[in-house]
Amino acid sequence: MSALLSLHIIICSLGYFLFGITSVSAYAYLKSERAIKTKAYRLGEGFRWSLHDLDRSLFASLTLGFVAMGLGLLMGIALQDAKYGIVDLTSPRIFFPAAIWLFYLLILFFRLTMGLRGKIPSYLAVYGFHAVVISFVLELYLAAT
Repeated sequence: MSALLSLHIIICSLGYFLFGITSVSAYAYLKSERAIKTKAYRLGEGFRWSLHDLDRSLFASLTLGFVAMGLGLLMGIALQDAKYGIVDLTSPRIFFPAAIWLFYLLILFFRLTMGLRGKIPSYLAVYGFHAVVISFVLELYLAAT
């Protein structure tokens, strides 16, 4: 049981980390787009990545984080069932990460079905990461109690 719990923690932490990378990519996208639109600097000068590359890295890290968080959630539910014999889906330790997972599912859904790219998913990813940080702090607090 201890090895499964350790694996669960590692996978969930990886999901949180990948959502952090998603947020950084989204922030870089928004800053670069604003700099281009305001003509703060020319293309090729001080530009490391194109908007297309930033959008692709956002999508890749979002997808990997989504998968890691989904696996972590399933493992957490299985561990709770094994420990208590009952799964309480309203428990904050399951509810908040599941809500974040659903939020990122919506971003992926809109990206894959409607082709939503660029500014809107970037804003959603940055705001979603705020919820990830709150959830992570809540997880640490609940683990201590």
